Amino acid sequence: MIFKRLLPLALLTGVHVPAALASSDLLCSPSWKLVSDQLWMCDNLAFLSPGNDSRVNLQLLLDADGRLRMNRAPQAEGDYEEGYGLVPFTLRMLDPRHRVDTEDAATTATDPATAALQADLKQLGIDTPPPTRGLQLAEGEGSRCRSNDLPSARLFVAALAASKELPPEERRVLAEARLNLLGRCGPDEAPAQLLAAEQLHSPQARDFARYLEGAEAFYRGDFASAQGAFVSLADSQQPWLRETARYLSGRVALNQAQAEAFDEYGFFALDKVDRTSLAASEQAFAAYLADYPQGRYAASARGLLRRLYWLGGDGRRLAAAFAEAFASDADQAGLLALIDELDAKLLPNLASDELQDPRLLAMLDLIRLRDPQGQSQAPLELAELQAQQPRFASHPGLHAYLVAAWHFYRGNAPQAALDALPAPSAGALDFIAFSQETLRGLALEALGRGEQAEEHWRALLARTQDPLQQAQLQLALALNLERRGQLATVFAADSPIRSAPIRERLLAYGAGPELLRRQASDRQAAPGERATALYTLLYRELSRGRYAEFLADLELLAEQPAAPAKAPDPQLFVWAGGNDAGYACPALAEVARRLVADPEDAQGLLCLGDFLRTKRLDQHWLDQPPEAGELGSAPSQFPGTPRSRLMGYQQLLDNPQSSREERAYALFRAINCYAPSAINGCDDQDIDKEQRRQWFQTLKRQYADTPWAQRLKYYW
Repeated sequence: MIFKRLLPLALLTGVHVPAALASSDLLCSPSWKLVSDQLWMCDNLAFLSPGNDSRVNLQLLLDADGRLRMNRAPQAEGDYEEGYGLVPFTLRMLDPRHRVDTEDAATTATDPATAALQADLKQLGIDTPPPTRGLQLAEGEGSRCRSNDLPSARLFVAALAASKELPPEERRVLAEARLNLLGRCGPDEAPAQLLAAEQLHSPQARDFARYLEGAEAFYRGDFASAQGAFVSLADSQQPWLRETARYLSGRVALNQAQAEAFDEYGFFALDKVDRTSLAASEQAFAAYLADYPQGRYAASARGLLRRLYWLGGDGRRLAAAFAEAFASDADQAGLLALIDELDAKLLPNLASDELQDPRLLAMLDLIRLRDPQGQSQAPLELAELQAQQPRFASHPGLHAYLVAAWHFYRGNAPQAALDALPAPSAGALDFIAFSQETLRGLALEALGRGEQAEEHWRALLARTQDPLQQAQLQLALALNLERRGQLATVFAADSPIRSAPIRERLLAYGAGPELLRRQASDRQAAPGERATALYTLLYRELSRGRYAEFLADLELLAEQPAAPAKAPDPQLFVWAGGNDAGYACPALAEVARRLVADPEDAQGLLCLGDFLRTKRLDQHWLDQPPEAGELGSAPSQFPGTPRSRLMGYQQLLDNPQSSREERAYALFRAINCYAPSAINGCDDQDIDKEQRRQWFQTLKRQYADTPWAQRLKYYW
């Protein structure tokens, strides 16, 4: 189940939030921390963590075994800027299957399958482009309709082209008949007469026609007719027809077995599986694989055997089949698809005693190491984990890591976790070794041994060049230094922390004025970092009443490069003033000068409020630090506390020196803080409705002749 984070308050109130710091995705935002024992579908880490998506943990394990090479860079240019770094990452960010070339996707002319089919058709004298009728895919994974596509049609056409004994006219009409079958699928399809008997004369042509009759019946759901056709071709003299018919006999039986098992909404009922057809399907696939172990459909047959075990509720054989597939499949895209299939079929009802493969067992153990609250899987007990050791004989380091992880996450015993970890090795850091060393550092942090942990993170950074490991170690070191109040070390010239999201996040939430000013002026710093530093500096100075410093630092704008598109733009503070609702305001620099001269200057306070309001800076995201434990959650080193514009209105109303016009406008704006929802949009004060009513009545009675009294109709 995918759990969604509630929208950050900043997004709900519509304030400007740069995507580099707070995700613009309205469903997810990453959690910038390394310790998590709860599934959080918005992000993952580069070590074996209970909080990771189980598919990510399996990818890490397969990468460690050399079976799968995880991608080391985001697939879309924007991924790195949408609130994420390279670590943490979403499941999709590092998956090459989600990279879409829209130009190629928009046309079938450049589709490789279409081009290859057209070339084969030309050999048969057919120049008409193949039809592109949309497929009617049935509900549920594994629909038979999925194979009635261009690649399947091409196999048929290629077999025709290879059958030189067929007369050209027969090959042509057979190919056209297969093209006419494209896209036809489902019980709503009427029986189709694809060929007339008088069009074919040779025995082999009639075999091809018999195949088409079987395929048409199969896709339409007439499994008895389809099975009869394919069984009759099991001894065909044409090699492609003979092999394909034997494979399809298994598919037909499998579809018969599951025909009543899915309801109209795609929900599966195990008790409605036809066990007789299921057994026949297994027998057919076993026979096919015995005769064609490297056949063109061997991979598909093995995949359908996994589906067969799933339909039969045979978790043990299903787990073994997945383990065999992971050990034999070398295709990267195929392995990723296999991981998704496992997640859908095996995980929901998987039991530890059904697993012998150490990687799959470790994946399940990590799920069971999550916080037990709200989990469907039973918590993993230490005794059970220790009893699994023989099944990890080929991966003793992985078992040692899991035991240490149990002590850390479930036993709340970081020292026991340290004691359970094997001694550090000097070899390469595959993801199992890297997970061990990550947990070692986390245990040191939990024990309060921050200096030792810092040394550990720095040593690991020097050992690895892996981009994912580097990104995670930079996060670990940044968290360490932030917690210990050594933020300036992150920005030292020799700092190994170069990740832009990390640096910008720390500047935004934790940096004091000196560090912000230094980074804003640093010509060697990245434009996004400089923009974040100056924006943060100017906002914090303005909102904390440091008006003289604000005016001085406003001069830094002249030296600023253009801010990147998704970075906070300090040019926001070049405000020319305005005359909103009839109250005239000078430029922001003049407003600040008035407040330097007199911090209680009424026009200065009112116009500062208008700036904050018109730029939508109420309840600013900079004043809402991340949750405890996340990067940026340590107390800010910037002195002072922010003052809202509502506080400015209240200050002005309490000042007997305020003019009649100023008091009226302050009342108007203070009441409007609650428009239109009766929720305070200016700050977090809870001003009761009676007080707002009194403000409203005062404005209406004492300042009735002002435009603001005449304009205001409600007090919410």
